[in-house]
Amino acid sequence: MDGIEAADPEGPGPAAIEGPYLLNLHGETWDAHLDRAARWLAHVITAQTAFRNALEIAVPKVEEPNIRQFLSEILDRARRHEEVAHRLPRTIGREAAEGTRGLAGVVMDVARRALDAVEGLAGGARGNWKDLHHLLMLNLDAMGAFAIAEQLGLALAHHELRDLAFDVEAEKSTDQLILKELMLEMAAVSILYGERV
Repeated sequence: MDGIEAADPEGPGPAAIEGPYLLNLHGETWDAHLDRAARWLAHVITAQTAFRNALEIAVPKVEEPNIRQFLSEILDRARRHEEVAHRLPRTIGREAAEGTRGLAGVVMDVARRALDAVEGLAGGARGNWKDLHHLLMLNLDAMGAFAIAEQLGLALAHHELRDLAFDVEAEKSTDQLILKELMLEMAAVSILYGERV
Protein backbone atom coordinates (compact mmCIF):
# COMPACT_ATOMS: atom_id res chain seq x y z
CA MET A 1 0.00 0.00 0.00
CA ASP A 2 1.40 3.37 -0.98
CA GLY A 3 2.37 5.52 1.91
CA ILE A 4 2.59 2.91 4.66
CA GLU A 5 5.91 1.90 6.14
CA ALA A 6 6.29 -0.86 8.70
CA ALA A 7 8.25 0.00 11.84
CA ASP A 8 11.70 -1.67 11.88
CA PRO A 9 13.72 -1.34 15.10
CA GLU A 10 16.87 -2.33 13.20
CA GLY A 11 16.18 -0.14 10.22
CA PRO A 12 16.55 3.56 9.54
CA GLY A 13 15.03 6.13 11.84
CA PRO A 14 11.88 8.11 10.89
CA ALA A 15 13.93 10.90 9.30
CA ALA A 16 15.32 8.42 6.73
CA ILE A 17 11.89 7.13 5.57
CA GLU A 18 10.90 8.52 2.18
CA GLY A 19 7.31 9.39 1.43
CA PRO A 20 4.22 9.52 3.68
CA TYR A 21 3.40 6.96 6.32
CA LEU A 22 0.34 6.33 8.47
CA LEU A 23 0.12 4.73 11.90
CA ASN A 24 -2.57 2.46 13.37
CA LEU A 25 -4.80 2.62 10.29
CA HIS A 26 -6.69 -0.59 9.53
CA GLY A 27 -6.74 -1.72 5.92
CA GLU A 28 -10.52 -1.57 5.72
CA THR A 29 -10.49 1.98 7.07
CA TRP A 30 -7.90 3.00 4.49
CA ASP A 31 -9.97 1.46 1.69
CA ALA A 32 -13.05 3.29 2.94
CA HIS A 33 -11.12 6.58 2.82
CA LEU A 34 -10.07 5.88 -0.75
CA ASP A 35 -13.65 4.98 -1.76
CA ARG A 36 -14.98 8.24 -0.32
CA ALA A 37 -12.23 10.24 -2.00
CA ALA A 38 -12.99 8.50 -5.32
CA ARG A 39 -16.62 9.60 -5.11
CA TRP A 40 -15.49 13.21 -4.86
CA LEU A 41 -13.01 12.76 -7.70
CA ALA A 42 -15.92 11.59 -9.86
CA HIS A 43 -17.56 14.94 -9.07
CA VAL A 44 -14.39 16.69 -10.24
CA ILE A 45 -14.80 14.98 -13.62
CA THR A 46 -18.47 15.98 -13.78
CA ALA A 47 -17.78 19.63 -12.95
CA GLN A 48 -14.90 19.92 -15.43
CA THR A 49 -16.84 18.18 -18.20
CA ALA A 50 -19.76 20.57 -17.68
CA PHE A 51 -17.39 23.54 -18.05
CA ARG A 52 -15.78 22.10 -21.20
CA ASN A 53 -19.21 21.39 -22.72
CA ALA A 54 -20.34 24.96 -22.04
CA LEU A 55 -17.19 26.34 -23.66
CA GLU A 56 -17.72 24.27 -26.79
CA ILE A 57 -21.21 25.74 -27.06
CA ALA A 58 -20.15 29.33 -26.34
CA VAL A 59 -17.04 29.70 -28.51
CA PRO A 60 -18.73 29.43 -31.94
CA LYS A 61 -21.26 32.11 -30.94
CA VAL A 62 -18.60 34.76 -30.28
CA GLU A 63 -17.95 37.02 -33.27
CA GLU A 64 -15.26 39.34 -31.86
CA PRO A 65 -11.91 37.76 -32.92
CA ASN A 66 -9.86 38.59 -29.80
CA ILE A 67 -12.49 37.34 -27.36
CA ARG A 68 -12.99 34.21 -29.47
CA GLN A 69 -9.22 33.58 -29.42
CA PHE A 70 -9.08 33.90 -25.62
CA LEU A 71 -11.99 31.49 -25.23
CA SER A 72 -10.48 29.01 -27.70
CA GLU A 73 -7.27 28.94 -25.65
CA ILE A 74 -9.28 28.35 -22.46
CA LEU A 75 -11.13 25.53 -24.27
CA ASP A 76 -7.82 23.86 -25.15
CA ARG A 77 -6.82 23.99 -21.49
CA ALA A 78 -10.26 22.77 -20.40
CA ARG A 79 -9.88 19.65 -22.58
CA ARG A 80 -6.46 18.98 -21.03
CA HIS A 81 -7.84 19.57 -17.53
CA GLU A 82 -10.62 17.08 -18.22
CA GLU A 83 -8.02 14.45 -19.12
CA VAL A 84 -6.26 15.18 -15.82
CA ALA A 85 -9.59 14.88 -13.98
CA HIS A 86 -9.98 11.35 -15.36
CA ARG A 87 -6.49 10.50 -14.11
CA LEU A 88 -7.21 11.57 -10.52
CA PRO A 89 -9.18 8.46 -9.39
CA ARG A 90 -6.51 6.22 -10.94
CA THR A 91 -3.81 7.80 -8.78
CA ILE A 92 -5.47 6.23 -5.75
CA GLY A 93 -6.22 2.94 -7.48
CA ARG A 94 -9.85 3.67 -8.35
CA GLU A 95 -11.79 4.14 -11.59
CA ALA A 96 -14.28 6.92 -12.29
CA ALA A 97 -17.88 5.81 -11.80
CA GLU A 98 -19.80 4.93 -14.96
CA GLY A 99 -22.21 7.61 -16.11
CA THR A 100 -20.00 10.47 -14.96
CA ARG A 101 -19.94 12.04 -18.41
CA GLY A 102 -23.74 11.95 -18.61
CA LEU A 103 -24.05 13.76 -15.30
CA ALA A 104 -22.10 16.71 -16.68
CA GLY A 105 -24.92 17.57 -19.07
CA VAL A 106 -27.44 17.46 -16.24
CA VAL A 107 -25.29 19.72 -14.07
CA MET A 108 -24.82 22.24 -16.88
CA ASP A 109 -28.55 22.28 -17.68
CA VAL A 110 -29.48 22.91 -14.04
CA ALA A 111 -26.88 25.68 -13.75
CA ARG A 112 -28.05 27.31 -16.98
CA ARG A 113 -31.71 27.35 -15.91
CA ALA A 114 -30.85 28.75 -12.47
CA LEU A 115 -28.76 31.55 -13.94
CA ASP A 116 -31.37 32.33 -16.58
CA ALA A 117 -33.88 32.90 -13.80
CA VAL A 118 -31.56 35.33 -12.01
CA GLU A 119 -30.55 37.19 -15.14
CA GLY A 120 -34.14 37.40 -16.31
CA LEU A 121 -34.88 39.52 -13.26
CA ALA A 122 -31.97 41.87 -14.02
CA GLY A 123 -32.99 42.64 -17.61
CA GLY A 124 -31.52 45.31 -19.84
CA ALA A 125 -28.75 43.24 -21.42
CA ARG A 126 -29.03 41.32 -24.66
CA GLY A 127 -26.73 39.12 -26.66
CA ASN A 128 -24.38 36.31 -25.75
CA TRP A 129 -22.77 37.76 -22.62
CA LYS A 130 -24.86 35.30 -20.58
CA ASP A 131 -22.74 32.48 -21.99
CA LEU A 132 -19.69 34.11 -20.38
CA HIS A 133 -21.57 34.45 -17.10
CA HIS A 134 -22.39 30.73 -17.21
CA LEU A 135 -18.77 29.90 -17.98
CA LEU A 136 -17.62 32.01 -15.05
CA MET A 137 -19.86 30.09 -12.64
CA LEU A 138 -19.08 26.67 -14.10
CA ASN A 139 -15.33 27.28 -14.02
CA LEU A 140 -15.60 28.43 -10.40
CA ASP A 141 -17.39 25.19 -9.54
CA ALA A 142 -14.77 23.06 -11.30
CA MET A 143 -11.92 25.06 -9.78
CA GLY A 144 -13.33 24.43 -6.31
CA ALA A 145 -13.68 20.74 -7.09
CA PHE A 146 -9.98 20.52 -8.05
CA ALA A 147 -9.02 22.50 -4.92
CA ILE A 148 -10.82 19.97 -2.72
CA ALA A 149 -9.10 17.15 -4.64
CA GLU A 150 -5.79 18.80 -3.72
CA GLN A 151 -6.83 18.80 -0.07
CA LEU A 152 -7.73 15.11 -0.33
CA GLY A 153 -4.24 14.50 -1.69
CA LEU A 154 -2.79 16.25 1.35
CA ALA A 155 -5.07 14.38 3.78
CA LEU A 156 -4.22 11.02 2.19
CA ALA A 157 -0.52 11.98 1.95
CA HIS A 158 -0.74 11.24 -1.78
CA HIS A 159 1.72 13.42 -3.67
CA GLU A 160 0.58 12.65 -7.22
CA LEU A 161 -3.08 13.42 -6.48
CA ARG A 162 -2.11 16.64 -4.67
CA ASP A 163 0.24 17.86 -7.42
CA LEU A 164 -2.07 17.08 -10.35
CA ALA A 165 -5.00 18.85 -8.70
CA PHE A 166 -2.90 21.85 -7.65
CA ASP A 167 -1.50 22.43 -11.15
CA VAL A 168 -4.98 22.44 -12.69
CA GLU A 169 -6.39 24.66 -9.95
CA ALA A 170 -3.64 27.21 -10.58
CA GLU A 171 -4.33 27.37 -14.33
CA LYS A 172 -8.07 27.56 -13.78
CA SER A 173 -7.55 30.51 -11.40
CA THR A 174 -5.92 32.40 -14.26
CA ASP A 175 -8.73 31.36 -16.62
CA GLN A 176 -11.26 32.63 -14.09
CA LEU A 177 -9.71 36.12 -14.16
CA ILE A 178 -9.72 36.13 -17.96
CA LEU A 179 -13.36 34.99 -18.08
CA LYS A 180 -14.34 37.71 -15.62
CA GLU A 181 -12.72 40.43 -17.72
CA LEU A 182 -14.29 39.10 -20.93
CA MET A 183 -17.72 38.85 -19.32
CA LEU A 184 -17.56 42.42 -18.01
CA GLU A 185 -16.49 43.72 -21.43
CA MET A 186 -19.26 41.83 -23.20
CA ALA A 187 -21.90 42.82 -20.64
CA ALA A 188 -21.18 46.53 -21.11
CA VAL A 189 -21.56 46.27 -24.89
CA SER A 190 -24.73 44.21 -24.54
CA ILE A 191 -26.34 46.66 -22.09
CA LEU A 192 -25.37 49.87 -23.89
CA TYR A 193 -25.85 48.77 -27.49
CA GLY A 194 -28.01 45.64 -27.21
CA GLU A 195 -25.62 43.81 -29.46
CA ARG A 196 -23.95 40.44 -29.65
CA VAL A 197 -20.18 40.31 -29.30
